[in-house]
Amino acid sequence: MLVWLRLKDKAYRTGQTVYQLKHRLLSDYLIYQLKRPSLTMTLA
Repeated sequence: MLVWLRLKDKAYRTGQTVYQLKHRLLSDYLIYQLKRPSLTMTLA
């Protein structure tokens, strides 16, 4: 609930919808993880 309220407040301040803001945040996170993964994979 608190996360949704925070997203709603941030979306209101930036003039976006919650869904646009959420999409942008997740997209930025996924791009960052593809460039610099926080977990390393080992192949067996």
